[in-house]
Amino acid sequence: LTIGILFTVGSAGVALSQLPTLKWIRGGKRMNWLMGMNGWDWRLVAAVAYNESKFDPNIVSWAGASGLMQLMPSTARHFGLSEIDFRNPELSIKAGAKYIKYLNDVFSDIKSQQERTKFVLASYNSGPAHISDARALAIKYKKNPNVWDNNVETYIRLKSNPEYYNDEVCKHGYFRGNETADYVDLVLQKYELYKLWVKK
Repeated sequence: LTIGILFTVGSAGVALSQLPTLKWIRGGKRMNWLMGMNGWDWRLVAAVAYNESKFDPNIVSWAGASGLMQLMPSTARHFGLSEIDFRNPELSIKAGAKYIKYLNDVFSDIKSQQERTKFVLASYNSGPAHISDARALAIKYKKNPNVWDNNVETYIRLKSNPEYYNDEVCKHGYFRGNETADYVDLVLQKYELYKLWVKK
């Protein structure tokens, strides 16, 4: 799985060589795994994979995350991968799908699927602990802990500010929240493109 030439149409970068990978993700057993994900569109999972690894299964991040879905070793093991499987694209998708389903359950108190999806994406990037802190801050400052944009998003961004990460409601300390907030936006933007490129 590799990414080829990036073609630009207007202001949107359209990577035509992503289409074979998208069709591969949709095929075979992979689709069965993705179908059991509480209403998650497989193209959204593909958008996560693209933003995590650019569809390169051999990439390893500075933090040690690896594979198509860029799972940390402890997370990958928890969801069924052995170390030799970390860079197996098919098994990475399977484990990533399990992790997303787990996170979806973590935020089951958020009744809007559209909103819950943003919390799941943020947690996929940061882990759920920092998102819990941001929700606690939202409650303290009389914002809605079940709405992402301009509510919890505001406080995940502020978790790099000592006034906020030292607050007694924060249990997990400093965090560079701008990266996570931007990640949610990037994944959703890619998802919108994939909806245009390929049928569900």
